[in-house]
Amino acid sequence: MSTAAFRRVFAAEVISTFGSLMSRLAIPWTAVLVLKAEPTAMALLAVADVAAAALAALLFGALVDRWPKRRTMIAADLGRAAMLATVPLAAALDALSIGWLVIVVAVNGALGVAFELTQSAWIARSTPQQQLTQRNSALAGGVAVTEAASFGLTGWLFQWLGAIVVMVADAVTYVVSALLLSKVTEPPPLAFETAATPTLRERVRALAAEVRAGLGAVAENPVLRALAVVATLVAFASSFAATTYMIYVSRDVGFSTGVLGLLFALGGIGSLAGSWLTARGAGRIDARTWLVASLLIWSLGTFATPLATTTALGGALLIATQQIVGDAGAISYYVADRTLRQTHAAPELLARVDASVRTLGYCGTLIGALISGVLAEQFGARSMLFVSSGLIGVAALAAWMSFRLIGAQGVNRQQSLS
Repeated sequence: MSTAAFRRVFAAEVISTFGSLMSRLAIPWTAVLVLKAEPTAMALLAVADVAAAALAALLFGALVDRWPKRRTMIAADLGRAAMLATVPLAAALDALSIGWLVIVVAVNGALGVAFELTQSAWIARSTPQQQLTQRNSALAGGVAVTEAASFGLTGWLFQWLGAIVVMVADAVTYVVSALLLSKVTEPPPLAFETAATPTLRERVRALAAEVRAGLGAVAENPVLRALAVVATLVAFASSFAATTYMIYVSRDVGFSTGVLGLLFALGGIGSLAGSWLTARGAGRIDARTWLVASLLIWSLGTFATPLATTTALGGALLIATQQIVGDAGAISYYVADRTLRQTHAAPELLARVDASVRTLGYCGTLIGALISGVLAEQFGARSMLFVSSGLIGVAALAAWMSFRLIGAQGVNRQQSLS
């Protein structure tokens, strides 16, 4: 990928992320503060997102490898813009409900998976291997800066102007992203992409075979297999926080959306630090070691949130600690994880391998959301946040044990982040 092309992809990612982060806060806030959703309803939102994404991952993982990358990303952007535009419309008609939010979240989750799989495959196929970490870290760094700006603004916009303005702004950012991507050229096609168009029956059979190929590649490669196990555990752990975090900080502790937006913006600083440190560590520290350390930092950082029990300075500092330290560990883990997937998967299986790992993670999130939603009703949101932190620590232990076993079996070739 040329520098100019990457800059356009980078700009599109930053702009669309700015909007998607706005709705990432606005949708839960709308559910919790406007529609008075309880943990089970929040779990339903999480389940809808994950179930749609899980199904989409396997389907799109097989198709994205064959589809034109630029057009696929543009279609995903425009589809997400259209769905988000329905939220302010439903609110204006006094017809907004948890049920409709579930539909919007599900469709956008599926389209988001299609976009992410396509972008990852595009970058991996258009970038020299030695530049992958730098490119992935640059994207992560851009997202981190965007997170700080988006979260800092969204809290006050929601508090002053409501969800409608936030949703409209989000939809517009996806349109702008699509316009930027329309100027980017396709990466060089692989041989199987230029083959004759198959019949419908052949497509169905090929789709099933390609899904099996992706899962098989993960099962056969010890590193990819370990990454899949860890990703599933991380997703399971994160779901406990996904269903209860906003309820705890917004309703139980009582922070206003404006203050929370500023605190969440600090997560952008943590993410930026994590991506910068990961890029600095390229070629110096084994990627697997980095991944384990990142998970440990993530786990320690997230323990701060349930310790915050007041909106006073002490509580705000604890939320800030979680945002900075926890997000630094999380983004560092995701960069290391993505780089390891890209360097251990065959070029023609990149999207399918990525989709297979994601699908397993989505299954972990689905199970975790259902369990945590029920448990939160009995034991409270705060308890689930403690459980989430502990489970991320378990994922770090699982990663360390898996990579150590790979080394003991004699297949652990040194793989740096470069």
